[in-house]
Amino acid sequence: MRRSRGNTGVMDVEVSVRFFSTYRELTDLQETTVRLHVGATLADLVARVVEAHPKLASHRGSMMLALNREFAELESRLRAGDEVAFMPPVSGGKDLCRVQTGPIEPEAVLDVVRDKGSGAIVLFLGTVRADPGVVALDYEAYEPMAVDKMEVLRATAKERFGVTGVAMVHRTGRLPLGEISVAIACSSPHRQEAFRACEWVIEELKKIVPIWKTER
Repeated sequence: MRRSRGNTGVMDVEVSVRFFSTYRELTDLQETTVRLHVGATLADLVARVVEAHPKLASHRGSMMLALNREFAELESRLRAGDEVAFMPPVSGGKDLCRVQTGPIEPEAVLDVVRDKGSGAIVLFLGTVRADPGVVALDYEAYEPMAVDKMEVLRATAKERFGVTGVAMVHRTGRLPLGEISVAIACSSPHRQEAFRACEWVIEELKKIVPIWKTER
């Protein structure tokens, strides 16, 4: 890839973007090139790609991203010549446990657990509440351990309640009032199991997953 000078005189960078599986079908592209400003992050690239290909919007929360063949966070800065891969969940869309800094897309979380054999999907959204004197919440996580514990909850919920799919996503960083901080979705053949599993998961998540919040 080359560096090129934009109209403002600031050097831009070009990165190679590859699409796999369903994302290749949705974009009708296997590979393309995207130009971004110097200092752009992976999050900036995702926003640009989703803007150009709106069909990807509902998948935004469950995307797997690789930078130069290594899984990467949205805060990763991009350089000229980088290769970024957009990939759907390797599991085939049955489960997802993630901690992320970007906004949670409820539809994307629901997509993960949708199943033709399930007659019910329950979605829980936790939001930042307007308590007296609170204008925002700061969330911090010990991410590797948090994801491991979420995986334990996912597996336990499936075994204990007989649900078909479980997905949970929690945000970190500063969230203003009304923002979604956590999303949990459970699918099952019947609604009772989905309701019970979803309620159990959120209660256990509060107990054992190392994520903290501070009022601002």
